[in-house]
Amino acid sequence: MASSQEPWLMLRLLLVLVFAVHKTTAFGEVMRAPQMEQQEGQRQRHKNAYATMMYMGTPRDYEFYVAIRVLLRSLARLQVDADLVVIASQDVPLRWVHTM
Repeated sequence: MASSQEPWLMLRLLLVLVFAVHKTTAFGEVMRAPQMEQQEGQRQRHKNAYATMMYMGTPRDYEFYVAIRVLLRSLARLQVDADLVVIASQDVPLRWVHTM
């Protein structure tokens, strides 16, 4: 049999979860973005981004590294109006990461 306190317990748990998610998301950063732009006048913000992942463990790791470099340099030369993002796993060599 379900006790009469179970719905309240679930509601409390749900409220705590919603509060935790709200505090850990970028909601506050989005709301403060116009203020930050005024303070950091040189920082450029983009609406879009090109993102790619780099990880190790395949027979063609070096070829993927070269492909990512070509992609980033091509986008930079084209002067795209977007952020360029590379997500690298921990096992990617540091010299590769620094080259990016």
